Amino acid sequence: METKFTDSEWFYWVRLSVKVAVVVGVVYVAYHFYERSRIANMGREPEVKRIELPKDVFAFVPKSNVTDLAAARRKLVGKPLWVKEGYRWSYEPGGRLFGPIEQIVPTSVEARGREAVIAFDKDGGKATFVIGTPDRVFVDDIFFVKDPREIYDHWTDEMWAAAGNGQAEIGMSEIQIGFALGVGETVRQSPGGTTRIVDYRQCREAGLDPVRVTYRHHVATAIEPITN
Repeated sequence: METKFTDSEWFYWVRLSVKVAVVVGVVYVAYHFYERSRIANMGREPEVKRIELPKDVFAFVPKSNVTDLAAARRKLVGKPLWVKEGYRWSYEPGGRLFGPIEQIVPTSVEARGREAVIAFDKDGGKATFVIGTPDRVFVDDIFFVKDPREIYDHWTDEMWAAAGNGQAEIGMSEIQIGFALGVGETVRQSPGGTTRIVDYRQCREAGLDPVRVTYRHHVATAIEPITN
């Protein structure tokens, strides 16, 4: 039996066919351009955003490899040490704090009960500092065993002067500001540590105003005073 369409039905089917043809055409053209772009980019290296890091990050920091009392006696006596984090570690007598990159020269290493202690001359007298236990000492966590001026020999005289004067400025590296203001406390950081916010409060010990420093890729991008 032959099916007959009215004029309105024919018009409906014609419109539907046109719409389907347009959609198919658009999909075909989009896929065609996608394939052309994919083929054109085959073999190309993906564009990588270059990030400039301060040279400090790549500086080689030698280790003492001193892990116990016996090794400390052999390797530390008579050899200069430089404090890594100023205003963090206290020594006796008086509970005074080491300043940033302060230098000491151990004159002896002693066991006092369960403590391993280094002795050194300070202000005309004998001072002592606990470096761990006879079985486990922590020299490399506390001291440089090589002069920081040799480790960071790419710094200019002006950069060393700024650190020595307790100056913190935008554009300085985290190592420089640490040498200027001493130990800092991380209050916030982004995933992966790309951006870090660090408070420097202990610098009050040297009469310096505490500040909050924002670092991006180990370089200071903002410095704000801490008022509380």
